[in-house]
Amino acid sequence: RHSVGSDPPSISSGINAEYGCHCVERLIQKCLPKVACAFRLSGMSPTHLVKRWITSCFLNTLPWSEICNYVLLVVSEGPAYVCLYCVALLKHLEMRLLQHSTQHTLLYNILEEPIVGFMLTDHLDYMLQLEQSHGKMLRADLQSLDVI
Repeated sequence: RHSVGSDPPSISSGINAEYGCHCVERLIQKCLPKVACAFRLSGMSPTHLVKRWITSCFLNTLPWSEICNYVLLVVSEGPAYVCLYCVALLKHLEMRLLQHSTQHTLLYNILEEPIVGFMLTDHLDYMLQLEQSHGKMLRADLQSLDVI
């Protein structure tokens, strides 16, 4: 049980949402600098968004079929793919993020509007590239947190 006012435990993977947010933020700084800049311009932290995604398992954000793909990916490939999936999702949203950060509507648009057009199959190669270039760091972080 969790206390009133606290965040619910992550139902998506067993990965600590705080860890996932930290790793995603590190990865977007390195791999998606325009996305990182869009968040800075809007005054919104990517941590807030990613934590919401992870703790809700993308409910009301992605179509059910993509939520199922996400869960299967994390179960089959491991907890590092929680972070990689979020980064791929942010890459998919890059143009939308840039547009709404300049219009100062990022918070509303990203938190309240469902994500349209994202399909895991279209972004799997990108996630594999991220895993090849940053997987060692992700695994080291996971080991230090006794997640794996």
